[in-house]
Amino acid sequence: MVLVFFITWSCSSAQPIDPNACWQAIKQPPHECLESIKGIVHGHVHEIKKECCETVSTVSDLCWPIIFPSMPYIRFLLKGICTVKYSLH
Repeated sequence: MVLVFFITWSCSSAQPIDPNACWQAIKQPPHECLESIKGIVHGHVHEIKKECCETVSTVSDLCWPIIFPSMPYIRFLLKGICTVKYSLH
């Protein structure tokens, strides 16, 4: 019950985010980063490059549901893969 309250409270206090800024952040060089991320969804984990992982680490957590609305946990998957593969935090 406390967890539900915390999740509701933290989401309701979140600042609105500009969808265009989210898309610009993920489309910045390297341009193939978005394609690499889409590849991960299909099981091609080895294809993500370090530069793409660095881009992933700079994208706001609030942007991921805008970029991939049907995959709410994609940011955790990507950050986990990047951490294991390149020791990025």
